[in-house]
This record gives sequence, C-alpha cells and structure tokens, in this order.
Amino acid sequence: MSFLSGIFLWALPLVAVPVLIHLFNRRRREVVQWGAMQFLSDSLTKKRRIMRVDDLILMLLRALAILMIVAALAQPMVQSQWFGSTAGRDVVIVIDTSLSMSRELDQGTVFDRAIERANDLLAELSDGDSVRVLLAGNRPHWLTSSAAVVDSATTDQLKHALSELEPTLATADLFSAVQMAADAVPASSATSRTIAVLTDGSRHGWQSDATAAWTGVERLIEQTAIPTVVNVLELADVDTEWTNISVDQLQTSRKLVGVEDEFTVRAVLTNRGPQPTAAMLLNWESDGEPLGVSSIEPLAPGQSVTIPFQHEIEEAGVSSIQCRIDGSDNLNADNVGSLVVEAVERVPLLILRPQDDEINGRSESSYLLAALGQVQSIDDDDEQAISVFQPTVAQFDELESLRLSDYYAVVMADVPQLSDETTEQLSDYVRSGGGLWIALGEQADAETYNTLLYQEGQGVAPLLLEEPTGDANNRDKFDMVHPPEAEHVATELLGDTQRLDVDEVKIYRRHQFRNPGSDSGISVLLRSDRGAILAAEKYSGEGRVIAQCMPVGLSWSNLPLCQVYVPMVHEWLWYLSEPAVAKRNLQPGEPLLFSQDVGQKESTALLQPPVGEPIELLPELTDRHEVFEYHRAFLPGNYLLTVNPGANSEVLVPFYVQRDAAESDLTLLDEPQHALLAQAGGLRFTEELLSVPAGQTVEIRREPIWSLLLTAFLLFIVVEMLISAWSTNRRYAYRAAPTV
Repeated sequence: MSFLSGIFLWALPLVAVPVLIHLFNRRRREVVQWGAMQFLSDSLTKKRRIMRVDDLILMLLRALAILMIVAALAQPMVQSQWFGSTAGRDVVIVIDTSLSMSRELDQGTVFDRAIERANDLLAELSDGDSVRVLLAGNRPHWLTSSAAVVDSATTDQLKHALSELEPTLATADLFSAVQMAADAVPASSATSRTIAVLTDGSRHGWQSDATAAWTGVERLIEQTAIPTVVNVLELADVDTEWTNISVDQLQTSRKLVGVEDEFTVRAVLTNRGPQPTAAMLLNWESDGEPLGVSSIEPLAPGQSVTIPFQHEIEEAGVSSIQCRIDGSDNLNADNVGSLVVEAVERVPLLILRPQDDEINGRSESSYLLAALGQVQSIDDDDEQAISVFQPTVAQFDELESLRLSDYYAVVMADVPQLSDETTEQLSDYVRSGGGLWIALGEQADAETYNTLLYQEGQGVAPLLLEEPTGDANNRDKFDMVHPPEAEHVATELLGDTQRLDVDEVKIYRRHQFRNPGSDSGISVLLRSDRGAILAAEKYSGEGRVIAQCMPVGLSWSNLPLCQVYVPMVHEWLWYLSEPAVAKRNLQPGEPLLFSQDVGQKESTALLQPPVGEPIELLPELTDRHEVFEYHRAFLPGNYLLTVNPGANSEVLVPFYVQRDAAESDLTLLDEPQHALLAQAGGLRFTEELLSVPAGQTVEIRREPIWSLLLTAFLLFIVVEMLISAWSTNRRYAYRAAPTV
C-alpha cells in the first residue's frame, strides 16, 4: 500500500480521542451509602452491564470513523489484485499487408499464415489483457481504433475482421508501423505492452539502413508510460527456393492519345528471383478484351527487359490497358501491369501570333499549322482539319477576350510586348494545368521577357534570356542540333537519326538561354552541337512550359523543312496537352479527380478501391462542372469510378495507382540486418510473440480506495448516531406509574 498524501497520517493519534473520552467517563466516583440501595442492587447490576457494552460499541465506531477520515485524506493506493482485478497486457498485433505477403508457400500464402498466427495469438490472451490490430501498408492504419478488453465477444469480432483481410500491392512501412504502435495510448488497465509484428521478413520496407530513425523508435519505446517490447515473427520459409518475374510497370510516352492514333506501350519486366527463368508469353488486354500476345525471352537473375506493344483506341474515352504474364511463380500478384490511357477526338489548341507575322508573304505560324495537318490561307480563316489537333489562330491583342481554359495548349509564335494583364492571364492558365509553348523570334525582347515571363525564376518561363546571336541572312554560318537522348518523353522519338533528320537542322540565328543550376528543376530538351540550350521545359503549378530559342517558321532556321519538324510539333503538343485532362495514373496519395459538365440532375458516384467496399462520392459543383474528388488513394492498384451507377448515363472511369517495383524483391533480412535492427531499434526476432526479455519488471497496478474510505466514514457516523439515540432512549425513557 502507498499513500499520495502521507502527511495526513500524522493525524492518526486522533483515533485515541474516543478511547480517552470513554476512559474518562469511567473514572471512579465517591460512593455514598444509602440504605434503600439494597432494594435496587439487583436491577442496577444488569443495566450497568448493558450500558458498558453500548459505550464500548460507540467508542469503537467513533474511533473507526476518525480512522476512516484520516486514511481517506492520506489517499491510499492498493494493488488491484486485492479487488479481484487482473493486471493485463496491452497487446498490439501488427500485420504486414504488403505485396510480398502474397508469396506462395507449400500451403497457402505468407499472409494466410499471418492471419492463422494472429488468431492463435488472440487465443493465448488472458482476461484482463487488451488488444488492437494495426495494418502495416505504405500508410499504417488501425483495424481497431482503440484497445478492446479481451473476452469471447471481442475475440470473435477480431477473428471475423481478420478473415476479411487480404494482402495489397503496397509496400509495408514497418518502421512507421512500429512507431505508431509504440506511440498509441495504452489501455488504462495495462501494466505492460507487447507489440507483435507478423511479417514475411522481406528486406524492402524495413529500412534496415536507417539506424538513426530506428534509434529514435527505441528511445520512444523507452519513454512509454508502461514497459514495452517489440517482438517480430518472420513467417516466410528461409530455406525454400523461390522464383519471381515481375511486371515492374507499363510505360508510354503519351497517356493522352487521339482516336485511332497508334501509340506504343512498353512493359518493363524483371527477374527478381535467384534462378534463370524460362521463355514465357505476355498477354495484352484492354478493359478485359484481349489485344495480343508478346513473347518473353529467358531472363537471368536480376535481368530486366522492355517489351513494346503497338495499340490504337477506336473510340473516345478512358481505357485501362493491362499485360499479364502467362505463367506462375511464387508471387503471382506482381505478374500484372496496368496503365490508363485517354483517347480524344480533338485537341483544341490556341496559336497566338503577332500582328506583323509574315516573312516573304507567309506567316511564321503557317508552318506550324501545316505540321498540324491544317490547310489555311493567310487571307481567310477557312481550314480543313486532317488531324486530331484543332488549332485556333488569334493575335496577341485578342488574348484578353479569349477563355484559355477551352484550350489544351497555347503556342506563342514569337513574344511581342505583353501587358501585365496578359502575362497574368497566361500564368494563371499554366498553373491551373494548361500547356504553353514559347517560340522566341524577332519581336522577342530579352528585358521584357525576363521581367514579365521569367520573373527571376518565379514566372512561367524556364530560363533567363540573353541577347540573340547569329545572322539569319548568313546561311553559311549555323549551329546544328545535337540528337537528344531518349531521357524525356517529349524528345524520345526525335533522337532516332535512322528515321529522322534532327542532325540536319541548321540554326542561323537564335536567342541565348542562360544555363540553369543543377538543382533548378529545369529539363533541357534540345542542345546545339556546341552545347548551347535550344529548348527547355519546366513545370509551373499543374501545367508545363516549353521555351525554344527560335521561331516555328523558316526565318531563323531550316527546321520546318526537315522531317523531324512534324514529329517534334506533335510530340511537344501532346506532352503540353496532357495536364489539361484529369490525371489517371497516380502515385500513392495523389488526389483522384473526375470532372464532367453539370447536368439537369446532380450526379452520384461509387469508387471501387483495390480492396474493400465501394466508397460513395458526392460532387462539388462549379459554374460549369461537377467535380468528384478522392484524396485517400494510398493503396496501389486499380480504382474504378462509376458515375451515376445503374442509370442510362452511367460512366466508368478507371484509375491506376502505381506500386513500388522494389516490393517484388522477396530477399529476406539476413543476420547482420537482424542484429542492426535489434541493436538500433530494440526489436526482438522470436517465435514467442508474448514473451518478454529476461529481467524486465512489470509495474504493479494500484487502485485508489479513498472513495471507499469516505463511504465507510459516513456509514460509521450514521450507525454511531443510531446506536447513541437508541441507547439514550433506553436509559432515560420515562415510564408511567401504574394506575390503581
């Protein structure tokens, strides 16, 4: 027993006060002999004995009352076992739900084994324990939000919830999971905590090299309110041979394509296993319909291969393209790759040209229109479209009257003097997802460009502009274009000198860009044979900007006369237009967005995530559109948004959240990594998940009892008053004399 206010124990001598009063009342009195007393002696002897018993009882009650009030003021704490309570453990079961937990074993998967072991763990818990379950994915989250006291009902509920779980395509952030479990508020009745981690033991996700971070976790565990231990059980078979070939990702240079335009999808495959693989087949499909088959050559351990596939989409809309390995290995969940592509019938473009835009009777922008498949006269607006690109030509002084949001991309054929309002209009357009192509020509002024568009790196222009160099009239002196590497999707096709003549482009005069810093975030698309920057790209808000050092026509170069001109125009405009449509291929945590025109009736939508039940979404209404948003797409995999489910206007919109390809590596933690995690993070790799380290002491839980003492004090006072009243009445009650 312990006391919170032990100073009040100094008042315990007050218990003796009722005793002293009792003894004082019994002091000897002077005896006076009276002859008539002999007739009352028999009666008085009997009454005196009863009075002594009453006095003793009252003395005892008064002493106990004083004892109770003094003890209550001292606030004693006693062991909970005295009241029949059992000092319990707070058990946190951490279950790895990552992709590697789908690993096939001789019987079932590693995840099946984890669920079975979790059920066994629940059966091992005792009355008085509390339990909760934490799921370790790329963002750990609680299956049970708070600790539940163990009983038959709790156990049945948890077993049912565990039976409905399935592994995901995510990477397990086990560091964050252990930290989250250790930081959780323990159950009030718990005197110790055990964190039981069930995992396959794959290296990826443990961050075993993050020694400083794991040391912080160990420090957090040491500072917890109750003794805490982290026990880890690895469920994969260490000595079993395994094979795994994975589809790391699907790639394409364009996720926005034209209807019936052929494009290339590339599947990146890697042999993750320790053994060579045999030849296999790769099946392609779109929205569940088969497209074709590709062959996969045998791969050595660690070898990767890229398999291209040509495809075209016949109708406008959003399509999910998948490839699937025709075979089986120890991790079939990564044998599938997905990619979402949107096909459109038209790409609206805006081409801004200066008022004086004619060289030798032909405008600079006319070459751009020809590359877009447009036949247009200089004197009229009649044009015939033969491509998906639908350009609108306007002069700069008309810009303020145009709604830029109607266009996927804007091309500035030269940069004349711009007003502040026009500059702000273009900046807002780009930051909200528009594409901007700046082609610098004769009317571009470096000072105006740098002040309005570059703005010391804060504007939409990617690089600082310097004075132009070269002579457009001297065709004997020129710069050549260095064929670009296939490192950027906008220039991926341009470097193919076998089919295109990019190395024959001659630039007679050009503006000069200042070289960016290494950490500027600027991508250089084209360089000259002398290393000068010819075109550069940057992100500005949600949109993209490309700036090139020469016009789009023939005034400063022979580019429009080269074969590479048309592919360059198309590829750059596709690249710039892509942000104008909703992003369908996401990284974990990126918002999922879908927008459509407002109808007569407000729409509803259901979102089916990779695992779990559908999620109902309600739109946010704007002036012209209703927008569905979902900001918790953390799990990798396929999402399907159904707008107006069951109605005639039902729309199916697929999305794909990319997974981490490294999660396909099934290599397990080795002994040095075990030792590092044990030393830095205090983890214990053991088969006994509820065991504690030798010598660990468990704090005895104590309960306050001063409320009980106050109740006893009141009880003793009430009983003392009742006995006092009864005794007094019996001693001095008046008895009426009998009548004759």
